[in-house]
Amino acid sequence: MSTLDRIFIAVTVVTGLWWAFSRRRHPHRLQQLSVAAPAVAALTLVFEGVRWQMVPWLALAVAIATAAALRRWRPGRSRRWRRVIARAAVGVGLLVGSLTALTAFVPTLPTPTGPHHVASEIFRWTDDSRAETLTPDPADHRQVVAQAWYPTDATGGRPVPYFEAQDRLPGSVGGVPSFFFSGYGRVRTHATLESPVSSAQPRWPVLLFSTGLGVPREEYTALCTELASRGYVVVALSTPYESAPTVLPGGRVVGQTVHPDVMGPAPHPELERLIDIRVADVGFVLDQLTALARVQPASALAGHLDLRHVGIVGHSLGGATAVQAMGGDRRLKVGVNLDGKLFGAQPEEHLRRPFLWIQSGGRQTDEYTGGRDRLLGGLRGGGALLTFGGSIHMGFSDAPSQWTAAGRRLIGGLVGVGSNSVAHMTSMTADAIVAFAGHALGVRRTGDLAQTLNRHPAIRIRVLP
Repeated sequence: MSTLDRIFIAVTVVTGLWWAFSRRRHPHRLQQLSVAAPAVAALTLVFEGVRWQMVPWLALAVAIATAAALRRWRPGRSRRWRRVIARAAVGVGLLVGSLTALTAFVPTLPTPTGPHHVASEIFRWTDDSRAETLTPDPADHRQVVAQAWYPTDATGGRPVPYFEAQDRLPGSVGGVPSFFFSGYGRVRTHATLESPVSSAQPRWPVLLFSTGLGVPREEYTALCTELASRGYVVVALSTPYESAPTVLPGGRVVGQTVHPDVMGPAPHPELERLIDIRVADVGFVLDQLTALARVQPASALAGHLDLRHVGIVGHSLGGATAVQAMGGDRRLKVGVNLDGKLFGAQPEEHLRRPFLWIQSGGRQTDEYTGGRDRLLGGLRGGGALLTFGGSIHMGFSDAPSQWTAAGRRLIGGLVGVGSNSVAHMTSMTADAIVAFAGHALGVRRTGDLAQTLNRHPAIRIRVLP
């Protein structure tokens, strides 16, 4: 919230309460303040733009100005029932405005803490060997969009926008109406577009990232940039037609067209189908990265990827994707599941490479814990189970940044983001991933999980053989 926003809201609150409870005191000053409210509103619109949170405050300012005009035009006492209605309307306006003020007008993402600056490049590929099964056209082929976040030495350049389709968002994003994201054009991602790869080393280990069901890759920007600043190329995959927005080759923006039920009882054939598609996407992206210098020689990343050291991280449905991809593709040397429930035969995977399971705090369902324990009991390459006490499922994404600190404390549990800040959750998650996966990906001086536990007392650990 900007200084101008705060001034406007303060003027509107004072004027509204004055009209409701003390309109006969200093009426001349009240008239002046009533005119000032819409004037400041106009300045806010000009300099800060339209944000949905300002709508109730703008409505209240207009109502106040209208009341002042009527009072000047028809001075005298008003009837009691009109005063009661007016006071109730002011109260409702202030309540609704106060609730919107619990959200972040422009979310603030944490500055990456690693030793490197961060850059990003977006790839759009078409897999001619696969039909697109999520559209009705049998001639469609699977199109895969991936955004790479990587270390750079550049300190300046074109900033990476949060949503590349900011001005063309579909009707909803992750199940939230798109107007909610009206201020996201001002979000700082702390990354530059297509800057050269850092010269600190010739090649960099790779982490593929698979998102939650229906959640766009952009909503994991904080974690991806943090990992990139610590020396990893993080390749976040979009899932066209399953999440929104996705900008396909040619510039067409598509939204979410499939809405499977993740909470219903087993079996979950639709979710298993989506995971199969995602796993095929992972394999295809690895093929494209291997051929990057040939298929896209102008890419900043061409020749700078250490494809002998590749891991995969996934959140929610992406965590289940990580399990299945690890089981079928030996190019993946390590995996991390961020609070993802397993489906179908996934709990029976006997993974022979290291695997880390990180779960949120609170009680989990029997389906969640049963699948988790069967998978972890069958690990052949070692692993660990970490529980982030006090966290909540969507806390692994950027969702906490959409609310103010007061909003998270008051209704964070109700709206599904928890009370932890995105900076706190990103720090814990990145520390755990780097400490566990770094050795498998050939990175020296990554620390270990014991050091992570010392830094973050809220984490509980169970080491697996």
